[in-house]
Amino acid sequence: MNFSPPLEWTVRPLTAPDRAGLLRLDADNYPSVQSLDAAALTRLLAQGARPFVAVDERGEVLGYLMAFSSRSEYNGSEMVALRRRVGEPFFYIWEVVIAPAWRRQGMGRAFYAAIADVARREGVRVLCCGVNLDPPDRNAFAFHHALDFTEIGSSTASNGFTLAFLGKLL
Repeated sequence: MNFSPPLEWTVRPLTAPDRAGLLRLDADNYPSVQSLDAAALTRLLAQGARPFVAVDERGEVLGYLMAFSSRSEYNGSEMVALRRRVGEPFFYIWEVVIAPAWRRQGMGRAFYAAIADVARREGVRVLCCGVNLDPPDRNAFAFHHALDFTEIGSSTASNGFTLAFLGKLL
């Protein structure tokens, strides 16, 4: 019997070689997430996306987080709605995807810690995100409430889903 110990993973900013893995994860998780292709990813990066990836020892992308500063050029409907609601600079966590085999192993918390570090370095004190209300994403609500996020409003997302906006002071 062969036993392989679990691979270690780390969270770091996206690099060019990670793009294919990010796009694969996105495709594997559609329609729960926005559909991305290489052109859309390039456009989001040009608009100021702040992507992080979790990679294993081989460099395989196991998950990603993509966020935008309220000062970025990104103008998705969620960002526009949040800019009207939040009176100070913030980071909007646009999307988080983790491969099923790697969920519930602390990766989500590591992603949120990474973007919180960026926000603090840039003098930003607020993190925001959206969680599906229809259909309700109970796991996402539980995760965010455990990290002290509170509801700050709701809106209809660009994909037609109804979202609850959550926010947290850093």
